[in-house]
Amino acid sequence: MLIFSEAKIHITTPTKLTTGKKSNMTGLNQLSYSAVKDKYEALRQFSRKTAHEELPAVLTNKKSQAILKSTLTFSGIDVNCINELRKWEMSGSRRVAWDWNKMLKIYRPEPKRFEIAIWHNKHWLCSASIGKTTSQGGKLRLDLIESNPNGTILVGLVIDINIKLYKIYADNIGATELRIMHPVNDAVKDYYLSKKGFSYNKKENFCFMEI
Repeated sequence: MLIFSEAKIHITTPTKLTTGKKSNMTGLNQLSYSAVKDKYEALRQFSRKTAHEELPAVLTNKKSQAILKSTLTFSGIDVNCINELRKWEMSGSRRVAWDWNKMLKIYRPEPKRFEIAIWHNKHWLCSASIGKTTSQGGKLRLDLIESNPNGTILVGLVIDINIKLYKIYADNIGATELRIMHPVNDAVKDYYLSKKGFSYNKKENFCFMEI
């Protein structure tokens, strides 16, 4: 059973400075934005680390195969991940054809975004996902998720691990709800709803759980 952490990290941002010179405001705003970006990057790293620590030492996939936690690593969507995602685009067996390059350009400016790449043995990309907070920041959305179209040792575990990661990050940033946005079909929607705590918002087409 996966246990979700309630641990939080508190990172202080620099105190805002006041100035009577309008010419200095641009630099001040840039500094503040940079501090915010650094804060949430630290929270993303902390959440990934916490989730990994809380995984059981041995996981069992849908095929009853044992996977050692020590063989799994979590990262952001970095250069190595992007290179692997490009290989997925050449696969003829993708279930969804996300344009990851386009999506990353949209999501990267969002300071509070969450992104996760799950690796097996440090070189096999099992899944990638990305999301952001709602406009008011009180809810965290999981917008895009894709498993390796060429197969993964984590068959039957990908969504569970992602939910764990997103829930921990949501808790760390003070979000009160996790939403999995726009399931690609009814079968996927029902699969999400089979996970403990999830309900469905028919009007806006997302599955959600309170945190």
